[in-house]
Amino acid sequence: MKVLCFQPHNDDCAIAVGGVLQKMVRQGWELTYVYVTDGRHGSDSVPPDKLVEVRKREAERERGLLGIKRFFELGIEDGMVEKLNGVRRKWVNQQLESVLADSKADLFLLPSRADMHPDHRATHDVVLAAVDKVQPRPLVAKYSVWLFPDFYQKLPDVADQVLMVGVDREMPGKMAAIRTHQSQVSRGGFDSMMQVLNAYLAYAFRAPAIIGSRFVEVIGLYQPHLHRRITSELLRAMEPCADITTMLHGRTSEDIKA
Repeated sequence: MKVLCFQPHNDDCAIAVGGVLQKMVRQGWELTYVYVTDGRHGSDSVPPDKLVEVRKREAERERGLLGIKRFFELGIEDGMVEKLNGVRRKWVNQQLESVLADSKADLFLLPSRADMHPDHRATHDVVLAAVDKVQPRPLVAKYSVWLFPDFYQKLPDVADQVLMVGVDREMPGKMAAIRTHQSQVSRGGFDSMMQVLNAYLAYAFRAPAIIGSRFVEVIGLYQPHLHRRITSELLRAMEPCADITTMLHGRTSEDIKA
């Protein structure tokens, strides 16, 4: 299975789906990272040009840790994805189309348009515009980094199927991958944030009882019914996992009728 992992910033996939990635690598799947921005504005103290190089070295360490060999860099200035002008947008589209043609990926992993960060929303839109030209169309799965605190401002991005994936075994590796990005962890505490969030999601969706997991990541699948073979392989690779497309609290309507 070939997977293209699109991330607006160098640490986004490790933060959101570091456990999912480890499961894929363990299955022998070929993962390719596509870095959309150069991350130059992710610090209040390190000069932008220097931070670009710092973050490249951090990303290299993460890839080495997770065993990801292939990557592409679009090099868009951090914070400018939604502000691409005609000429620059055309160039980015051409680069994306080249990456897609080269990869022949079965699965695309990208940020949700409901994410709070404008680079994440813009990455979603730019990538999907390119994906729509690909035939046959790959399975699309989406992740979220910025679940909080914009509950009441989120754009709709309703998945056809939502999965919670147990990542207890992968949590040490996920924490190590996030911590390779020290320029970001030192100012944002993303390692601690995700450890708490993955535990919260597990208990919110009753993962300890349903799949025996204390930590989970959540991904959304789009039109999985058009990709039954790939979806089936993905579900096997993600075990333990469960469908949480519909979340219920207490008795179901069938229970009440009974």
